[in-house]
Amino acid sequence: MNGQPNPITRKRVYELIYKTQRISKQDIAYQLTLSLPTVSQQLQSLEASGLIERNGSFASTGGRKAQIISCIYDARISIGIEIRLHTLSMAAIDLRGTLLHTIQYAVSFSNTPDYFELLGEKLTHFLTSLTYPSSSILGIGIVLQGLISADGKTVTYGKILNCTGLTVRAISKYLPFPCTMIHDAEAAATLELWQQPEKKNAIFFHIRENLSGALIVNGKFLKGCELKSGVFEHMTIIPNGKPCYCGKRGCMETCCSVSALLEGDETLEDFFLHLRKKEHSYEDRWLSYLSALTIAIDNLHMVIDYDVILGGSIAPYITDNDIDLLLSKIQKASAFPTDRHFISTASCAGIPIACGAALPYIRKFLESLD
Repeated sequence: MNGQPNPITRKRVYELIYKTQRISKQDIAYQLTLSLPTVSQQLQSLEASGLIERNGSFASTGGRKAQIISCIYDARISIGIEIRLHTLSMAAIDLRGTLLHTIQYAVSFSNTPDYFELLGEKLTHFLTSLTYPSSSILGIGIVLQGLISADGKTVTYGKILNCTGLTVRAISKYLPFPCTMIHDAEAAATLELWQQPEKKNAIFFHIRENLSGALIVNGKFLKGCELKSGVFEHMTIIPNGKPCYCGKRGCMETCCSVSALLEGDETLEDFFLHLRKKEHSYEDRWLSYLSALTIAIDNLHMVIDYDVILGGSIAPYITDNDIDLLLSKIQKASAFPTDRHFISTASCAGIPIACGAALPYIRKFLESLD
């Protein structure tokens, strides 16, 4: 032993404490087949980094009481910011991905220094309310409705926010931490994968006012070329249909987004309240919407027949009966029908997707402990 903790062993010890939440030194040594002196050395290193703490003792089993070793999950935190056309949302998460605090401001977006300076001021106010030292903040993930370059530094297509060409540098000059940008569907899907790591392959629909999506392969986003995980929301499903903001007609966006479902100033809550009362006009609109979603899902299944996750603001309103109806429509429409129950709603639809933007910094930190 040279006096320096082995980084690989350090990571193994931390991961075990992280997963078990409360454990003794003796159990660490037993589960990792390490000597007690080696474990003691790693614990001293992790304690010096402020990542773990000794907190009381386990009940005695006949000998000396073993100390309880716990992970300090908020020793490091990450920040997520979601920029939308008329709102600005912020969220802070700890090393488990647990939401610590979130806030939303009614601020309209403009691709100007004044807006980004205001964003910096709002972030300062948000961080002050958290009372965490700046040294604990790993970075800031910024969610945007637009295509983002592979390095997270440039908006390559930002029609909704009119921000094509926006660079992370233009924003980060007002934010005193490392920053990266992420597409909204990828942020939402990242959050879903964090909550459900067993989901390895899926087609993810992020259904809000606008529609976006992501293809998940082996627990990661399918990497294309310029379009990264794809923009299947701009697949044409109704030729010469309604005009889309992308310039085409009949895109999935024009038929399967929340905007396509609602009328006037109607909200999702209003719509589903009437729908559940079985009012005919609302049932007709819902069936029409599900018919469009049927075409979209069936077309995507002809490319890759992964499970489908329906996320976004619509997800909390979708019932098991709605999914059964959708599956029935797809089975009738498909050239290759299946009895497999392959559609579900997102498990974290009520959690701010800014959390998903913050997660990459958490994952990077956990992976860099070696």
